[in-house]
Amino acid sequence: MLAKRSEDKNIIDTVFTMVNKAKDAKIKYGEENVIDVTIGALYDENGNFTIFDSVNNVYKNLDKMDIAPYAESFVGNSDYLREIKSWVLGSHEEKFNVGGIATPGGSGSVSSTMKNILDAGQTLLIPNIGWGSYKIMAKEHDLEVVTYELFNKKDEFNVEDFREKALKIMKSQGKVLAIINDPCHNPTGYSMSISEWNSIVKIMNELSEIGNFILLNDLAYIDYSVNGYEKSREYMDNFKNLSPKNLVIFSFSCSKTLTKYGLRAGGSVFISNNKKNIDDYMRANEFTCRGVWSNIPKGGMKLFSTIQENKVLRDNLKKERDFYIELLKKRSKIFLDEAKEAGLAVYPYKEGFFITLKIENDKIKQSMEKLNAENIYPIQVASGIRIAICGSPSKKLKGLAGRIKTILK
Repeated sequence: MLAKRSEDKNIIDTVFTMVNKAKDAKIKYGEENVIDVTIGALYDENGNFTIFDSVNNVYKNLDKMDIAPYAESFVGNSDYLREIKSWVLGSHEEKFNVGGIATPGGSGSVSSTMKNILDAGQTLLIPNIGWGSYKIMAKEHDLEVVTYELFNKKDEFNVEDFREKALKIMKSQGKVLAIINDPCHNPTGYSMSISEWNSIVKIMNELSEIGNFILLNDLAYIDYSVNGYEKSREYMDNFKNLSPKNLVIFSFSCSKTLTKYGLRAGGSVFISNNKKNIDDYMRANEFTCRGVWSNIPKGGMKLFSTIQENKVLRDNLKKERDFYIELLKKRSKIFLDEAKEAGLAVYPYKEGFFITLKIENDKIKQSMEKLNAENIYPIQVASGIRIAICGSPSKKLKGLAGRIKTILK
């Protein structure tokens, strides 16, 4: 019955499996006796899912005609496209040729990029530590995957390995599509420096002498950077020097920015120093939008554009989100200070939702079993174990690093 490409598809979501284990443990042992660091969304200090009032109040007051009908176009409403380009690029928008489409969440942006850049059987370059769905989407589009080592021995972005793997792919297929999740990397919380980004642009330009280099910059968590709006986007200035053979695609997510995960609003914003690249990519994505999801929820687009067009509403959202950025700083400091004291190894964290323990791959399963046996429920990731500080009250994080070190020791 199934197409050959679908015969061996079988998804086992380790995140939701562990979430359910944690729920069962809370019922059995009492919530106060369980440490649940599985949840990859913002929760407040009382353990409640965070819904920004500054966003929810706007959504409740949208006109029904801004929610119920189809969007004005399958690539997205014009006001939404204007505002996501402005929001993603900030003061850098005028420096490039720019295009944009609305997608069902950031996921839709990542998936449509793979679909329209690579042919079946070609190779995608992703970090060895990263969002697991990159590999699932690659499988969906019949792509091979090669990983680059995210960190070098100095706990910095491994520019050398990125170049080596990209060069090999470029020589093999005459084109590279690489994913960098930055800033606020999921799941380590690392953010690259301006100089690291400068090195990436140099590699892209060097390899463009052979073929096109397309970079997908997944910036789903950018609005939780401790550096604020303008500074978190300073690295984009490096793209002024891109070879005209190159394209950069930014995957944007309203889920995190607005804490409205269920509205499935996101987008691709793409830039190049060659207008033909923008026109070609836009044309391909117009077809994908119509052929895959038709159009995304009108209410999600109207919500975002309404807030971004109004300074008062924008400032209200910023104030509310800034509170949680400070809360993430507080939670990360609790865990990292205690991890350092206990000698618990973690990957370099700078900002964001997650901290990841350094665990050898052949010891991850055993380590997870040991932690679960002590009613501690984190998430297994490649080369480590993820601690979701975003979804855990501060009181649950106090003493956790020391406990984990003792259990794993």
